[in-house]
Amino acid sequence: MAEWMLREVADGLQRLVALAIPGQPPAETIALTAAAWCEALEASSIAWDEDLDAPRLRMAFRALMRDCERWPQPAHLLRALPARPELTKLPPPPMTAEQKQRARAMLADIVRKMEIKP
Repeated sequence: MAEWMLREVADGLQRLVALAIPGQPPAETIALTAAAWCEALEASSIAWDEDLDAPRLRMAFRALMRDCERWPQPAHLLRALPARPELTKLPPPPMTAEQKQRARAMLADIVRKMEIKP
């Protein structure tokens, strides 16, 4: 179990406990509850990454704090998890003059082969 995930989940669960949401586990079991939630999260199909996912977990817990009227389950957290930010795409590599010439020749050849002959 990733230490950063346990830290984020435990912090989020403690915040939920502070709200006294109906159906919550006893405060003294929050450490065990956090471990169980981490197991459930790690069983999902997400390849967890601290830099990408710690902020997302915090946002998801904030959404649960705002919306839950009963104690949530790990599935609720996963549904509240926002999408990862889109990574910056690299520009296409520049083509050399020779590559451009070769590409033009290939396209001209394709056009020539596609011409309809009477």
